Parts: sequence; structure tokens; C-alpha cells
Amino acid sequence: MSVINILNNALIVTAHPVENSLSHSLAARIAARLREQGTQVEIADLHAEAFTPAMLRPDLALYHGDASAPPTDIQREQQRVERADMLVFVFPVYWWSVPGLLKGWFDRVLTLNWAYKVAEDGRIVGNLRKVPVRLIATAGSDVAGFDKHGYSTAIRTQLVEGVFGFCGLKDVTLDILYQADTASSEQVDDFLKSLERVL
Repeated sequence: MSVINILNNALIVTAHPVENSLSHSLAARIAARLREQGTQVEIADLHAEAFTPAMLRPDLALYHGDASAPPTDIQREQQRVERADMLVFVFPVYWWSVPGLLKGWFDRVLTLNWAYKVAEDGRIVGNLRKVPVRLIATAGSDVAGFDKHGYSTAIRTQLVEGVFGFCGLKDVTLDILYQADTASSEQVDDFLKSLERVL
């Protein structure tokens, strides 16, 4: 028997510096689709909000147990995550990974004892509430180029397993729009239609 998740709230996180980019267009269209389904959508535009991606001294103090609460900007991001019944990340692929801004969001927001914890026996235990995570990426290369060098597997390993699996989340999908720089509007539409199954 399948379990139906009630999506009251979704958080869409974007990490692209250009407002009219394909990433932002995809994020807006995904938000519109979710709203049509009755889901409240919050968009975290990390560039527009000038999110600070670099690990700072207070972040490291929290990691080492020398602070009781994360910095104020991180508390805000964690509250956004806590409100969400689905997390959607829309980003371009830079050097076979996420942009530095989004990597910094992972570094600073997914904190010890909030996103994961160390059990008494030393095991890492995911701490995040079990919600679906949708990773929507745009890539300049084609799928053959990615697969030839193992980049598709590398991205899945670092994001699906290394980030979200580490935090206890299992319902994680990664969809990549390849050759995004030259994609026609029809190809973008087809890509969005293919996301229906996960949205």
C-alpha cells in the first residue's frame, strides 16, 4: 500500500545569480504547479537574499559543541526547512557539483544535532523529518558526457547519499536537464512534464 504525503508547504531553494535564468524559470514553474495542487510555496532565493555561504567562527563553535544555538541567519533557514513538507532545490551544475552558494547552504544549515546526530555507539543518525527532497539541476553537457566520466554517479553519490542520506532522508530524487544552454522551450516543457511523477 502506498503512502500519500500531504504537501501543505514546500520550500524551493534556488542558487543562480541571474533572475531570468533557466533555473529561476524552472523554480517559478514548479512553484506554480505546486500551488495549483493547493500547496503553499516558499522560495529561498539565496542570491537575492545574500545568503553567506562561508563557514564562520560561530558555525564551527556550534559544530564543536561550544555554542548552544546556530547564528540567526541559520536559524531562519532551519525554520524554513522545518515548515516544509517537501524540499526542492533548483540549481545549475558547476564543475560537476552544486554551486558554491548552495554547497555553503548545506555546510551551514545542516548542522550537527539538528540535521544529524552522533548516537551513543558512535553511529551517525539522521535527524531531519522524513520529507521528499527533489533536486532539479541544469547542465551544459549531454548525458553521454556525464556518464562517460562518471559525473552522473558522482553527483548522485555526493547529494542523494552524502548530504540527504546522511541526514536520514531516503525519498530523494535527482533530475538533470542536460544541454540546458541550448534547450528549446519544447525540451524544457518536456523536462517539466517528466517531473510530474515526483511533484
